[in-house]
Amino acid sequence: MQIKIDNTNLNYKTYGSGKPIYFFHGMGSDSRSLEVVYEPLFKSKSYKRIYLDLPGMGDSQDVHDVKNSDDILNLIIEFIRQTSDSEKIAIVGHSYGGYLCLGLLVKLSDQIDSAFITCPVIKADKVNRNVSTHKNINDGEVIVERNADKYQDFLGSNVLINQNAWDVYQATVLPGIEKYNREFWNNIKIEKKYQLSFENKLSLTLSDLQFQVTILLGKNDPVVGFQDQLSLLSSDNNIQEVILNNAGHNLFTDISIDLNFYFNKFLKKY
Repeated sequence: MQIKIDNTNLNYKTYGSGKPIYFFHGMGSDSRSLEVVYEPLFKSKSYKRIYLDLPGMGDSQDVHDVKNSDDILNLIIEFIRQTSDSEKIAIVGHSYGGYLCLGLLVKLSDQIDSAFITCPVIKADKVNRNVSTHKNINDGEVIVERNADKYQDFLGSNVLINQNAWDVYQATVLPGIEKYNREFWNNIKIEKKYQLSFENKLSLTLSDLQFQVTILLGKNDPVVGFQDQLSLLSSDNNIQEVILNNAGHNLFTDISIDLNFYFNKFLKKY
């Protein structure tokens, strides 16, 4: 489906009915990366799921009016307002999508009921991130019949290495790469416009947040790490962070059982 927000066309998909949950994928991916992971968890559950392709990714290729991450956050806020009828919502995000979720917690806190975030960016500038040491755990033979040129990237982002992990990686990560507007996003980063204008105030602003927020982090995440995100924790807020062993940036394939467990807990409270 297509929707026009402030002269920008965005692509999204909607499934089911009931309480709305919005999903925001990571950088270089598209909405399918989260559909593959989360849709199987909604069997016999009544929720409305909305998966958005972020600008410059998937089928949201209209970026002529998008100049920075603040623009993207504002587009998302308007998208939510136009598709939710002002009802309470839950949000789910991964990596850059998790970064945008943190922005939504600040800008749209009156409408958000709960959030489930995996491996969020918290410092847009990679130079300032405390990232983790990556490792591989070989868990059986992997037959690489397709996408052999992408296998090294898989090894660099996944901890658990087996056939199922490779198959899931191909289903969740690779489709988005094909439609990723790398030139557009490289320019955003080069021009230092990847950072939300209020990034430095995130921890303070969220210090007394009262609704449910669950954040899952991989102890071996070489992209965003796990230490910077700890600054979001406060004795006065309701943010829960879980640091998972033997997990990197692709939690979906490294520790899918753990992710499913915490996501189901999140759903029961929403």
